[in-house]
Amino acid sequence: MTEDIRAEIPHLRKGLAACPGWVEEEFAGIPEARMGFAQQEPPWARWPPEVQLRHMAMVPVRWLVEKLGEALQARGYAYPPFDAAALWRGTGRHVPREVCPDKASLLAFMRSFLALAADILDRESPEGLRAVTCLWVVDPEAVREDGAASERPIDFWRMAARLHPVGVREDPRGPGRFTVELIAALRQIYWEFLAHIRTTQRLKGLLGLPARVKLPVEGYLTVPKFYD
Repeated sequence: MTEDIRAEIPHLRKGLAACPGWVEEEFAGIPEARMGFAQQEPPWARWPPEVQLRHMAMVPVRWLVEKLGEALQARGYAYPPFDAAALWRGTGRHVPREVCPDKASLLAFMRSFLALAADILDRESPEGLRAVTCLWVVDPEAVREDGAASERPIDFWRMAARLHPVGVREDPRGPGRFTVELIAALRQIYWEFLAHIRTTQRLKGLLGLPARVKLPVEGYLTVPKFYD
């Protein structure tokens, strides 16, 4: 398993480094007037492009600051400058407008935290990437309000645990309590970017706009509901 992670590190680093460029290219093809486009069906169309972008910018923060911040700071990592109070006054899932008012500031914010992810991959050994862990807790009975009516967060995380080759496991004695290793958190950031860029492409399809980026089909994109 150590050798598998050693081989994964350069692939994951390359993917994370590519994400800002993919995002910039895909969103450059959306007129500002259509950034708020959304519709109720299919369920993946309920978040408009702007919300997709604000969520992607928040994903590395949720993992590297909210979930793993104490452990990473203990290992000597420093965060890019950001207004924590303003950031957490939002939904917790999206970077608020008062922090990043436009595409350019969102992309800069995103790049700074993805650079931190790259630094972690450069500095940590495979053993270190497995030794640092966090707990992700979901209510086993909760239903995601902005997703499909039948989708529960626990179903998503159980699917994620099956997709991740290593690093995510549910406590058999505590349903909804998932231990996530640092390597899986970094992989999760990458996979979430792929999924939300793909959703943005599907939204553009509803608008009659072409996709601009050919994404690698890995992670969540291997599951038809996230890609087709």
